[in-house]
Amino acid sequence: MLKSKIKSIIAALVFAGGLSSAQAADIVYPKGVVELFTSQGCYSCPPADNVIGEFAKSNEILGLSWHVDYWDYLGWKDTFASRANTERQYRYARSLRERQVYTPQAVINGRSHEVGSRGSKLESIVNKYDISKKGMVIPIKATLEGGSLNIDIDRVEGVGEASLFMISFNKTETVKIARGENAGKTLDYHNVVHSSQALGMIKANGLRMQYPISELKRGGYDSTALILQSSDSEGNPSAILGAAVITGL
Repeated sequence: MLKSKIKSIIAALVFAGGLSSAQAADIVYPKGVVELFTSQGCYSCPPADNVIGEFAKSNEILGLSWHVDYWDYLGWKDTFASRANTERQYRYARSLRERQVYTPQAVINGRSHEVGSRGSKLESIVNKYDISKKGMVIPIKATLEGGSLNIDIDRVEGVGEASLFMISFNKTETVKIARGENAGKTLDYHNVVHSSQALGMIKANGLRMQYPISELKRGGYDSTALILQSSDSEGNPSAILGAAVITGL
């Protein structure tokens, strides 16, 4: 009964403006990033999609689902897929010196890849990178204050230039699939990426900026990731050096 009254008081304060949505938000700092390239039209992908769901239950590993469009010809058009997502996977292939792509493919910290359904293996790779200081080596300091997301990143000696990206995603989305290899199934997808934009580059004096919280909310997505990522000599995505995740806005 007491807990119920406390919740009611907090809700009333939020409604009245006594607590801002920014104050209610959570910011976490994962020790690794796993990017899954998947498709609703891929029969072997659901187990990998479930792995991302398991990662999403904790704050240690950020799993992101990038839906690709090259399986759409099998009879079902992936409702989350985009050509940009497919191009990201091909660009990873170039930076990782791989000749082909596949689903479900997981890219770990932008440094290596593994079959996306091998959850224990993916977790082990993340832990190895973390221990060997090839994980999130550049802290992203993110705070929410006065209607703004404040981002503060210090330069780390020995680490080259990197770009900061803002990735918007939804924690869980459910799709009933009518055709293709998964016809008749209703599947849950986790941390589904819907947009990605570059915010700036880290220079000799680091990176400090503000971003309006109202803009974060504009797309209607429930979560945002900040990813600091380097690139290879040809501009392809490479090692991820830092990450922060904002939810509850």
